[in-house]
Amino acid sequence: MHTGSADELRAKERRSQEIGRQIADLLNEAARIAPGAVSAQVTGLGFSIRGSGGNFTARLG
Repeated sequence: MHTGSADELRAKERRSQEIGRQIADLLNEAARIAPGAVSAQVTGLGFSIRGSGGNFTARLG
């Protein structure tokens, strides 16, 4: 549960979304190294990532 201000929550959500994009990039890199061997389902504050085999993107929101 978040107990800070709305600005603090927005800042945390933006940072979490940045991390989500980095995770998606790493998953795509791993899929290039080992095609067909990578699958993921990741959720965080303000993003989700699902997929397998590459083309991972962080869906924001």
